[in-house]
Amino acid sequence: MNDHTGPARSLCIIGCGPRGASIVERILANVPALYGDRPLDLHIVDPYPPGAGRTWRTDQSGLLWMNSAAEQVTMYPDESVECAGPPRPGPTTAGWLDAPLHDGAYAARRDQGRYLRHFFATVTRERPASVRLYVHRARVTDLRRTLADGAAPDGRGRQQVILDSGEPPFLADRVVFAQGHTETTAAPVPAGLTRIGPGPADAEALERIPPGAPVVVRGLGLVFIDCLALLTEGRGGRFARTADGALRYLPSGREPRLYAGSRRGVPLPPKPAKPAPGAPATAPARAPAAAPRFATVDACRARLSRPGASFARDAWPLVVAELGWCHYRALFAEQPARTRMTWQDFDAQYAVLITDADRLAKLARAAVPDPADRLDLDRLAAPMAGLRFAGAEELQRQLRGHLAEVLQRRTGPARGVDTALVDALQRVGAVIEELWRSGCLDAHHVAEALRHFALGTYLSSGPPPLRAAQLLALAEAGIVTFVGPEMRVVALGGGGDGERAPGGAVFRATSPAVPGAVHEAAVLLDARLAAPGPDPVTDPLLRALLSRGELVQERTGDGASGMLHLSGAGLHPVDASGAVHRDRIIAGPAQFPRPHTNAVYFRQNDALARGLLTDG
Repeated sequence: MNDHTGPARSLCIIGCGPRGASIVERILANVPALYGDRPLDLHIVDPYPPGAGRTWRTDQSGLLWMNSAAEQVTMYPDESVECAGPPRPGPTTAGWLDAPLHDGAYAARRDQGRYLRHFFATVTRERPASVRLYVHRARVTDLRRTLADGAAPDGRGRQQVILDSGEPPFLADRVVFAQGHTETTAAPVPAGLTRIGPGPADAEALERIPPGAPVVVRGLGLVFIDCLALLTEGRGGRFARTADGALRYLPSGREPRLYAGSRRGVPLPPKPAKPAPGAPATAPARAPAAAPRFATVDACRARLSRPGASFARDAWPLVVAELGWCHYRALFAEQPARTRMTWQDFDAQYAVLITDADRLAKLARAAVPDPADRLDLDRLAAPMAGLRFAGAEELQRQLRGHLAEVLQRRTGPARGVDTALVDALQRVGAVIEELWRSGCLDAHHVAEALRHFALGTYLSSGPPPLRAAQLLALAEAGIVTFVGPEMRVVALGGGGDGERAPGGAVFRATSPAVPGAVHEAAVLLDARLAAPGPDPVTDPLLRALLSRGELVQERTGDGASGMLHLSGAGLHPVDASGAVHRDRIIAGPAQFPRPHTNAVYFRQNDALARGLLTDG
């Protein structure tokens, strides 16, 4: 900490996981040019170690892995980033760890936490001498404006930051909210039942599940995969390869029995497998484009600027055209025998027809004879839609076959087509994020975008391939039983009639796709993150500000969306009176940026940091 005294601007970052740590780095990088040697106080508030935060704690189980390849994760803005502040080149997670990775590509979360803590320690150690750093291992419980200073939402005056640690409050001129995903209060359950979650996998809470106990699981995404690892390998089970190379699960006897389902009814597809070391170089024709061809920021922005524009009607068709083009480009390059025309002819016609879905479909039928080779987003988004099963075992056979087929498609020699689609989804996802963060999407547009791009999250955010293979082995071993799509869970109290269970309180899970099949348990595992919504939040600071109307939720035609009402690109909250609080910034959670991609993550954090230093 610096020794100089005197009046200093005071900045406060609430939450110092990856997002908060990146903003800290951008503040420090921009201080010399924008703030000179004037004194600056920088307060970091987080009950968890700065850099790692809660999600990336270094004391968690090594069974919990990242779902992004370590070579594709960086915290250092390189020369590709088009921002006003200076770059800070540095290693990716893989480069810094310099050690074997899980499934050949993925770091454990605790190792990612080490990388994040190293990043924070490095950038703060190298800070300008004029910056005094204060790290508070605490939670902020409230922000109070100091009326004596004439404080107002326009940024004149200061705010009193109140902590739960017993430390005296301190004053801040500007405050950044970077707490990550918002947790909400779970609904109460009848006596005798246990509900775990929603939220990240909690090893301590999972220990309360007795061996062999039935558990209803709601959610088949990444939290589910984490919980599986803790409840199987974490309890002494292990996976082994048979003579034919198949993966089998050898139980310890301490595992619970899991009845798992979700709206789609199927788990996330795994990430496409990475090329093996020494494999031939990727074909140039299939190399990912540096930027989208059709769904560019400028093209989407132009369409959304039209009077009465709708994201679904005006921008989404560009996204669909982009995904189709990338899919067929890879198919023509890697499996030309499955096509009927040259890529040059197909490409030329495709570019003319991008706004005509019917004619694009006709072109695809003419060029690709097998329907299985054509891009069908509806089929990919809902592989169980419309199916009905005579019983639970028929559903299990169908789903195990589906898992095996998807795993082969994403790990086998023809995985390049799926790889191209995942790359395209990540690029158009960055476009949508940039439109959102730059203020081009109003609340209705954002709701539409999130609803449509749920497909992108499903297809591109899955676990490492080995985790998908392990899930299939667990299903074959009977540890996991799938409930089916459109799963419904109800809590029944003890009793004998109506909505009461005769043998005591239970959670009952059913699916309309399997009439008559019922799964019951006294434990519900909500294996998912809490979705934005009107439910009460657990964060004491957000509760306090929402109760006073200093934060309000965006409203759409369906009511409160759960997202906070912000001013646009500046991410300043708008209160119940419509006033914009320009001395506060709500920096929501974001995915890790990839190196050498001009990531919007870095560009936005740089713009926010410069605004904090210049009253922008």
